[in-house]
Amino acid sequence: MVEHVDIVDENDNVIRSAAWEEMMSKSLLHRSANIIVFNSKGEIFVHRRQKNLMLYPGLYDVKFGGSVRAGESYEEAAKRELLEEANIKNAELEFLFTSKFRSKDNNVNRKVFKCTHDNKITLDKEEVFDGKFMKIDEIKKLQKNKKLSPSAESVFEEFLKR
Repeated sequence: MVEHVDIVDENDNVIRSAAWEEMMSKSLLHRSANIIVFNSKGEIFVHRRQKNLMLYPGLYDVKFGGSVRAGESYEEAAKRELLEEANIKNAELEFLFTSKFRSKDNNVNRKVFKCTHDNKITLDKEEVFDGKFMKIDEIKKLQKNKKLSPSAESVFEEFLKR
């Protein structure tokens, strides 16, 4: 089954839908749902992306998430992505902020959520190499050493401003 996503304008209005492959190959503007997972100590789960991924292979990420499917809400996509990538079920999401990310490879209007999770995280090994909870200062070191994906860095920067 071909996955379709909504292609949107700068104001997040749906223009049309497109196959995920077309959206990626043409770097079309689309919606993305991102989730920062905290534990009760206030640490953030950081994971390393698999080396075979199209976007940002081998770099670290401070969020789970991905493209919002055609007709899906941001929150529905966030819950689906958490289940697919981290096996986190029935997460209580809290909306954090809306932002835009533009690059030659990835153009998204995104909504960023957070959730708290203290149980085991079972990573999707097709997308994620490994991961662990980290303190903010540890993540800043990854950022300083250019180990965060550009998308993760922009979410992390926006999060730190709040």
